[in-house]
Amino acid sequence: MSFIFQIYASQELAQCTDDVHTALTQVLNVFPTSAFLHTQRALLHSHAKDFDESESIFSGLLASDPYRLDDLDTYSNVLYVLENRPKLAFLAQLATQTDKFRPETCCIVGNYYSLQSEHEKAVMYFRRALTLDRSFLSAWTLMGHEYVEMKNTHAALESYRRAVDVNRKDYRAWYGMGQTYELLEMQSYALFYYQRAAALRPFDDKIWKAVGACFARVGKLRNALAAYKRALVAGSYYEAGAGSSFGSAGSGGEGSLQGLGGGVLDPESLYQIASLYERLDEKQECAAYMELVLAQEEGGGMDDEDGGVAASSGQGKGQGVGVTVTTSKARMWLAKYEFGRKNWQRAMELANELCQDGVEVEDAKALVRDIRARIESDGEVGGGGRRVS
Repeated sequence: MSFIFQIYASQELAQCTDDVHTALTQVLNVFPTSAFLHTQRALLHSHAKDFDESESIFSGLLASDPYRLDDLDTYSNVLYVLENRPKLAFLAQLATQTDKFRPETCCIVGNYYSLQSEHEKAVMYFRRALTLDRSFLSAWTLMGHEYVEMKNTHAALESYRRAVDVNRKDYRAWYGMGQTYELLEMQSYALFYYQRAAALRPFDDKIWKAVGACFARVGKLRNALAAYKRALVAGSYYEAGAGSSFGSAGSGGEGSLQGLGGGVLDPESLYQIASLYERLDEKQECAAYMELVLAQEEGGGMDDEDGGVAASSGQGKGQGVGVTVTTSKARMWLAKYEFGRKNWQRAMELANELCQDGVEVEDAKALVRDIRARIESDGEVGGGGRRVS
């Protein structure tokens, strides 16, 4: 029983570590058909954002015991995130036929209506869940999300506060309050609530990005840099999965990215870091991070040498994100940067690549013409770039 309590407590606190999974596997060897233990595994995968695996386990549980409604509200959340409308509709119908007076059933139906963008109906069902059980945490949080969608910020904040009163460890409610205050353009309040969410969920890159954006808006650029670097560490932690060799080391301060040995990093976070360095007038660091953004097209890692970060095309061979709007913006910045440094060959190469990318083509062609004019005025021939039609 102590093992089971430890697993349950860890799951409630969203601690998806190898030790918890190992303990759960050991107990499952004793009780291989326990629906409760399999549910804990599904919930752990859900906390770790491994939604496909969580959905697979919940689906198996539903097939083996279709009348068990415990924690199926979390299954409906997973299906909502995966935008699996047919399965969510089936789940809502099954739960309603089984027991329409269970709060879990009301939340499942509410999630279905939310996915259909019928937010008023969704709120009605979440309220019904709370009429049945005032301390049902999911309903308070989900109702807050619906009120945000409906632009009713006052009601959203009230719902999130009730969720926090029920369970102060619920990071979703803290994050929701941060989002709501951000909508109201009250950055200091938003920052406070985002930081509370980050303290509860230190390996969630989405929360760290929100913290970084708030710090940037209030003018604390160094703090924003640290937050975005934490987002990089957190994002790679999730992408690698628990217990992988990718690692989640690094304290999150500037230059503390030695835990990132390879794989594809989030280009948007890298671009935001580069933009912050530009605002701090540290052009070299900005250029290095812009190069890193480009490296993610093919899948590039990063090195941390002497406090600076540079692209390493030979490391971290991953799938790559391909050409995106973010990588094209980085390529344009680098082309202009090299143009300013009179590095015509590199500038021409980047501008020609932009023409082929199909993003900001007109600006790229104008830059190509400027580079050719400069080359001709300097008496140089060729320019080292490909011809543009």
